[in-house]
Amino acid sequence: MWRPKGYVDVLGKTFLVEVDPRIDSGTIAFNSLQRQFAKIGLGAEVYVKKASLPKEHVGLMRMEVDLLQKPAANDPRLEIKDDEIEAQFREQLREQVFCAGQPIAFDYQGNVFKIVVLGMAGLDLGASEAPGKISKGMLEQSTELDFTQGSSGKLQVLSDKAHHRSIFRPDFNFEELGIGGLSKEFGDIFRRAFASRVFPPHIVRDLGINHVRGMLLYGPPGTGKTLIARQLAKFLKAAEPKIVNGPELLNKYVGQGEENIRNLFADAEREYRQQGDNSQLHVIICDEFDSMCKSRGTASDSTGTNDSMVNQLLSKIDGVDSLNNILLIGMTNRIDLIDEAVLRPGRLEIHVEINLPDENGRTEILNIHTKHMGKKGYMDEAVSIPALAAKTKNFSGAELEGFVRAATSHAMNKRVDFQDIAKSKEMGSVVVTNQDFELALEDIKPAFGQRDDKFDMCVMHGITSFSPQFEKLMSSAKSLISQVRDSENTPMLSVLLHGAPGSGKTALSAHLARISEYPFVRRISPENYVGFSEMAKLKAIAKVFEDAYKSPLSVIVLDDLERLMEYVRLGPRFSNAVLQGLFALLKKQPPKVGRKLLVIGTSSDRGFLEDSELLGAFSVALNLPTLTDARHFEVALEEISGFTSELAQDLAMSLDGKSIGIKTLLGVAEMAAQRQSPVTKDVFMECLQSAGSFDWIYA
Repeated sequence: MWRPKGYVDVLGKTFLVEVDPRIDSGTIAFNSLQRQFAKIGLGAEVYVKKASLPKEHVGLMRMEVDLLQKPAANDPRLEIKDDEIEAQFREQLREQVFCAGQPIAFDYQGNVFKIVVLGMAGLDLGASEAPGKISKGMLEQSTELDFTQGSSGKLQVLSDKAHHRSIFRPDFNFEELGIGGLSKEFGDIFRRAFASRVFPPHIVRDLGINHVRGMLLYGPPGTGKTLIARQLAKFLKAAEPKIVNGPELLNKYVGQGEENIRNLFADAEREYRQQGDNSQLHVIICDEFDSMCKSRGTASDSTGTNDSMVNQLLSKIDGVDSLNNILLIGMTNRIDLIDEAVLRPGRLEIHVEINLPDENGRTEILNIHTKHMGKKGYMDEAVSIPALAAKTKNFSGAELEGFVRAATSHAMNKRVDFQDIAKSKEMGSVVVTNQDFELALEDIKPAFGQRDDKFDMCVMHGITSFSPQFEKLMSSAKSLISQVRDSENTPMLSVLLHGAPGSGKTALSAHLARISEYPFVRRISPENYVGFSEMAKLKAIAKVFEDAYKSPLSVIVLDDLERLMEYVRLGPRFSNAVLQGLFALLKKQPPKVGRKLLVIGTSSDRGFLEDSELLGAFSVALNLPTLTDARHFEVALEEISGFTSELAQDLAMSLDGKSIGIKTLLGVAEMAAQRQSPVTKDVFMECLQSAGSFDWIYA
């Protein structure tokens, strides 16, 4: 039976009414939600007038769906698909006028739901401006309906719409993160930690998997770990991220540290109980993560607080009531200190190494830090960022920022009169030039770069090519340096320079390390470890190798291997712990593809290395020749200040057939030059005899 319908205005609210014989003439029946919305009491008299339909067309309507009657705590959770409820909603309410905040009683498959209109946006008609919010409108065929679940936690809306699971802000732009040189790392983070969260939760559940709940960013200091986490949190469309430092969670009171950890997860637990899998993502960022998750059983105190905090964290991430709406991001420089149970799959299962940027990465970082000064005209146009990136090998992101800051300070210094600050002029005309960046290279030294000061003292006399045998050795050594740099099949090479005492092994090893131009160069020598115990020395040596593995190209000089192992012939005695440690380190390949290491060792006792089997750990052994021929001595002595050609020839004839190391010869020559200038033969021979026990050279 057809019943006439019409739109009426009651207290400013628009209703669709129809005639019903059960309702007395002159009365209108409202349900409880309609009365609540229009603020109409039972039996109240209202003024009703004909309503004019709104002109606005609804493009998007967001609605919250929940059970009308408050469910009991033990009631099962009901799941509905948004596309099914949408079809029935359009069928039942296609002629209704909707207002923001309006509650609607809705019958769906025998269940009565309460639907609340959260907000509406106008229909996009292709105008230049995006459609704005509207307060009233008619439901159109093209209107997009967006259903979200209510707060009872007993009704879950399943949706396949992509925008439901968008976890990044709409204006997200990777370039705006200000993270240079880490595109690959960020891609890995997105794939492992965020890709599954874009999909509807019921699809992930039906696949039988859980979201990744934790990841660890590790690597050298200053490479951008904290920056990635901090910037990522800004662009996540999720609950407000919680950013804490590991030491802040520690507390002197027993049990307080565990409570601090529980408080970090409290909001996520509360929302997960209400929303289930549709809960927002809760991000917890923890810097200095190793301070709170050290391996259990290693703490020196008797309280067991550290172990309890680790246990508490494990129970929250992957315990009996584990959450699926959290992402814990930890940052550390010392992944080796963290308890293994924390790092297994299901917990902090993603381990992303944030390493030193390559040349392209350094270019990106320098562009970020010079962007504003370039736009504002404070940087000389002649400055080449790619050229600066090539000069800053093994600089971390933080060091590159300091490098730009140091260059700026040099430019500012030119405009300041420190004798009288008031006389400083033209401060607004600061221009950062190439010269300023060159000076900044002297100010900022990379932690994983070359340590020139450690090698300068080793090559005070330079390198003298005194014989064809020495030239051949140099050619072989340079070839090995090139092999490590250029070959894809030689990630590690170890070279032993052995020879008689005073043959110049230390100087040659330092010279080879310097001319290699590898970005990471370190020297391990006995004098650095005076007073160290065996284990302390071994740990320090291992730390140098670990640092070397972080650089694409590295050189380590193991100078005077016998002294490093504390070898003496009386006994004989030596440190077996250091010997075994060196043996393992010389055999260990760099842990990552693309990392290359050259080790140069020096020894004056090849026999000991053979007996200890350490000689076999070296890939190549090169014997340093001594000066034995008159021509050798003449070439070496002619280059020394204070020695005439005639004296050099005379001494060379006297020393012909003897065997003297180049270091010994240069040391004696320096001693003679200090006593007499020009030097005479008698003074030189006297110094040669008094320099030490050299009777063997006359044998």
